[in-house]
Amino acid sequence: MDIILIFVFAVICAGLVKGTCPSTCSCVDYSSGSHVNCNSKYLGHIPTLPKDTYNIDLRHNNITEIDVQLCKEMPQLHTIYISYNLIIEIPEITFADCDQLYK
Repeated sequence: MDIILIFVFAVICAGLVKGTCPSTCSCVDYSSGSHVNCNSKYLGHIPTLPKDTYNIDLRHNNITEIDVQLCKEMPQLHTIYISYNLIIEIPEITFADCDQLYK
């Protein structure tokens, strides 16, 4: 019984640390991190994403801005697709902390 409780507790904690997939998106876990697909979901903003997000597809939405904290919240973010949104301006500092972002 104790082993089962420890296992359940560990699974719950792992989910809290990693974060959960937004209900409007689909997520696939790989060894590199979560690949999140939020393409064509009529999003007005970037939802809260798993902390281990490696790749995110936000194309074809109604997003108007990108939070400058994006890479601080997801330090291993490698690829972000943001075309076909309503973004007018992206401040220079937005991707300053994106050390892993593919350029």
